[in-house]
Amino acid sequence: MNTTISGAPAVSDFFGILRRRYIYLATILPGVLFLCVVAAFAIHPRYQATSTILLEPSSVPKDIIETTVISYSDQQIEIIQGRVMTAKSLLPIVKQIDPYPNHKEWDDDDKAERLLDDTSVERVDPVTFKPLPESNAFSVLYNNPDPVLAKEINSRLAELFLKYNQVRRTEAAGEAAEFLRTQADNINSQMREVDGKLAELRKKYGDALPEFLARNQTISEETQRQLDNLQPQILSAQEKESVLSVQLSQMSPNLITQSGDLTDVATVRAKLTEAEQRYTPDHPEVKRLRRALETLMAQQSGHTQLSTGGIAQSSNNPQYNLTAAQLQAARNELASLRSQAGTLQAKLGQSRALISQTPGAEHEFSEVMRRKEALQNQYQQVQGKLQNAALAQTFESQQGGERFTLLRAATEPKSPVYPNRIGMILLGLVFGSALAGIAIAVSESTDKTLRSARDLLLPESLPLLASIPFIKNKWDRRGRLLKLGSLIAAYSIAVCVATIVIILAKHR
Repeated sequence: MNTTISGAPAVSDFFGILRRRYIYLATILPGVLFLCVVAAFAIHPRYQATSTILLEPSSVPKDIIETTVISYSDQQIEIIQGRVMTAKSLLPIVKQIDPYPNHKEWDDDDKAERLLDDTSVERVDPVTFKPLPESNAFSVLYNNPDPVLAKEINSRLAELFLKYNQVRRTEAAGEAAEFLRTQADNINSQMREVDGKLAELRKKYGDALPEFLARNQTISEETQRQLDNLQPQILSAQEKESVLSVQLSQMSPNLITQSGDLTDVATVRAKLTEAEQRYTPDHPEVKRLRRALETLMAQQSGHTQLSTGGIAQSSNNPQYNLTAAQLQAARNELASLRSQAGTLQAKLGQSRALISQTPGAEHEFSEVMRRKEALQNQYQQVQGKLQNAALAQTFESQQGGERFTLLRAATEPKSPVYPNRIGMILLGLVFGSALAGIAIAVSESTDKTLRSARDLLLPESLPLLASIPFIKNKWDRRGRLLKLGSLIAAYSIAVCVATIVIILAKHR
């Protein structure tokens, strides 16, 4: 049998090493595996319940109903998450369901803080539910030692998200409607103030307002025309009254002879002059005429009562009475014409005064009217927006706008999310195998024992005559049996301990 100095080890050599060093493989690998199994089931597990929510867009086109709630899907989830995921918001859930019944020393605020720490939100794909940074769906993750509580609390958290979004959008729509309603009330109040100013201007300027300008101009022109037509009549009446007044002044209101002749001062004087030429001064006719003239002169000097206007109150002279009646009629006509002229003058002055006030009234009135028109336009615009806001509020209260939809409800978790028991067991298997391999390699490399001819470093010129095999005695066999029994006992104890730990973990 020939050997070489640098011969490569055969496969049988590895099996020989395993046979010699099996104690490392039989102790280190099961020991590490046992420790990992015990640790996997001894550590308090935490179960994770998951619910997935989708931000679903509105099903009604914006051109039909335009909502007053401004939302951006990329920001809305973070905003709602920031408002929902607070200790104050989670406190009602803690009061309804105790998420940590084993911690009696914690108060509700402490449990709400712990609930907040055990909850996380991540964006996920709405179809595969795998993490996706840019998505309109998100998962609410909650960890709890009790799988039943994990499911219940997660369901309440999802419900809180759904309800908060609906309530918040409804409140936002209501706030928009209330703001517009307040704006409408303010504009309406300003319009009432403007109406009050208009009433004051109407009271102040009356018929001098611009709306009456055309009427005032028409009245002024018509009055001026009437006044122009009246002036010739007044002049004619004045001339007639003057002529009749002169005629009346030359007549005697009474008869001065007994013969029935009617006479006046001029007639008596003419007859007296004629009589004095024909007769002597002592002639009876001359004396009668003188007495008649004296009587007539006495009447004209004031012995006869005259009415206002130089007309005798009592007269028996028909001609005098006729002239006096004509004079009185002329005077009455003149007085009437003058009264009409005065009325027309006053009316003309009034209309011209109103026309002169119109520019100032127009300036003030136009400013107030422009203000009123602007307020009316604003009020109509606000009323239109208010109607849209009221419709949007009803629309949002019925979840017609963007809304959260529950894609996946929380279910009771079957296995804990921490610790990863299968992972820990597989890790123990790999780690134990590695440690056992290292121990075998170190032990084999430091062992200088010659166990076969291959271990001899002989020149090729020296032949190997013979080799004596290893012979086991009873002590060797007894020691082997003792090791085997110890291993079996250790394995049994380890299996029992692991079984107890697993059972206790299941019933924890």
